[in-house]
Amino acid sequence: VPSSMSQSSYSTAAGNELLPMAGSRRGPGMAELFARRQKDRRSITPDQALAHMCKVMMGTGMLSLPLAFKHSGLWLGLALLPVLCAICIYCTRQLVFAQHYIGYVKSQQKMDYANVMRAAVELGPVWIREKGYLFKQLVNMNMFVAQLGFCAVYFVFMADNLKQFFDQTSTIHISQAGWIGLLLIPILALCTIRELKALAPLAAMANIVYIVAVCIVLHQLFSDLQPSSSLPGVGRWEDLPLFFGTVMFAFEGVAVVLPIENEMDEPIHFISPNGVLNTSCFLVLILYCTVGFFGYLRFGDAVLDTITLNLPQTTFYQTIKVMFVSCVMVSYPLQFYVPMERIEKWIHRKIVPARQEFLIYFVRFSLVIVTCLVAELIPHLALFISLVGSIASTSLTLVFPPLIELLCYYSRGQLTVRIWARNIILLCIAVIGFATGTYASLKDIIKAFGQP
Repeated sequence: VPSSMSQSSYSTAAGNELLPMAGSRRGPGMAELFARRQKDRRSITPDQALAHMCKVMMGTGMLSLPLAFKHSGLWLGLALLPVLCAICIYCTRQLVFAQHYIGYVKSQQKMDYANVMRAAVELGPVWIREKGYLFKQLVNMNMFVAQLGFCAVYFVFMADNLKQFFDQTSTIHISQAGWIGLLLIPILALCTIRELKALAPLAAMANIVYIVAVCIVLHQLFSDLQPSSSLPGVGRWEDLPLFFGTVMFAFEGVAVVLPIENEMDEPIHFISPNGVLNTSCFLVLILYCTVGFFGYLRFGDAVLDTITLNLPQTTFYQTIKVMFVSCVMVSYPLQFYVPMERIEKWIHRKIVPARQEFLIYFVRFSLVIVTCLVAELIPHLALFISLVGSIASTSLTLVFPPLIELLCYYSRGQLTVRIWARNIILLCIAVIGFATGTYASLKDIIKAFGQP
């Protein structure tokens, strides 16, 4: 291999790369793996990518973090949240590096999550290579559950806040189910937008509105804090799985990572140390810690499913809820983009061109209606959030990336004890969180439906 293939002007954290460090001759360097893509009308800039990444992670999950801190305890939650964030970033970086390594091997510049998994399995040991399609569909299934679950949660969140807003400020009194049905109309309209580039201006404006609304909420949180000694520093251990599920739901951007990164014509700006991924996650983590810690400190055990429902019953603070609703409404098509991208690719491959356009919009509208119906069936927001986070988010964020990395290192003949150890630890954390979080969420959902 020529020496230029292994030299790199970029470095990554030790142990979090699928390529040799600069100076090694065992494979491609960063310049080859993250080569510039040809710019087209769908290309987005790093600033636009950052706006998308922040937007998808600053959703309903963040506003439920005070309840997560109630489950974990004040100080344990503050300690565990950065740890979980760091693990999520690490696994996301594994996924991005794997995509570019496999893309380099297969001479493909863009790959989606499911095909990265399929290619990794096909590069693995002989006994598993025939299972590539199975693993691809496993990722697709989890992605559909996660993304459509997020979208269903968005319906419940918007309905809860709009109901409280109109109940407090007008004579309009519509049930939660009624609001979910009414929200179907604007959501259907937004989901006719099919390109990330077209959504970028909306995402940027929504980020500004969201930040303003969060600042107002934080000002309210800081106005009348309880003494920290009045709240438990460590919660009940049996409630920790609900904390895990809620936090995993809050980091809801993993399925959108590759679609966003694939639209960048300079992908190195996504993964570099001060690139889009690290910057967006760092900014969001600061916000998560602040909202979760001070939200619980402000309202204590009275904290509700989402912090917006605890705001004072004044016209000003009720208006803030409408601001959050508008931002979450913009997040819906961003989350919806991921499953639809897979479906549209299938339609373009299998359906004659004359019928493609009709079928794409038919499927889009049908899936929006499905998420609306799911929201009608499971209206308990906090438990729904924890369940989706424990099942789908955990699989996509913490289970599949370590498996993909192990398979990629196997294909290079570079599996070492250190690589095995770090990925087994990640998988153990994922399995424990998945099992306990799913059990606790389902148990509480069944209990909630059993109440009159």
